Amino acid sequence: DEALARRFLEYVEAAAGEVDITQADILVAIGRGIKDAENIPMVKELADSLGGVLACSRPVVDKKWLPKGCQVGTSGKTVKPKVYVAIGISGAFQHVAGMKGAGTIIAVNKDPKAPIFGVAQYGIVADLFKILPVIKEKIKQLKQK
Repeated sequence: DEALARRFLEYVEAAAGEVDITQADILVAIGRGIKDAENIPMVKELADSLGGVLACSRPVVDKKWLPKGCQVGTSGKTVKPKVYVAIGISGAFQHVAGMKGAGTIIAVNKDPKAPIFGVAQYGIVADLFKILPVIKEKIKQLKQK
């Protein structure tokens, strides 16, 4: 039957270095709390140490710190990773709509009233710049065992 026939149209390769965040099992996402593009590498290191992929909220894309393909939310991508780590993300409903299907959500935010804690199974109320080095060191120790 011709209606069921399939035809190959085109193979399009992703841009160099671009990762499809919708396919990741572990996402480490950053928000406005990262404060400056210079701070992104420390979170990228955390994502790499967990075998994860870096993602972000809209303000990070608006500032052109990360490409649009990394954005989670209603104006970005909907993701359902096994683990979603939200770092410096307040949890605006537009962002939460894109990640609430994650298996386990871990949030780090210095504001104890941040909406992200309403959807997170685990929350850390702390300054991300103080807690991330501690988390990275703990992961390093666990990997050495």
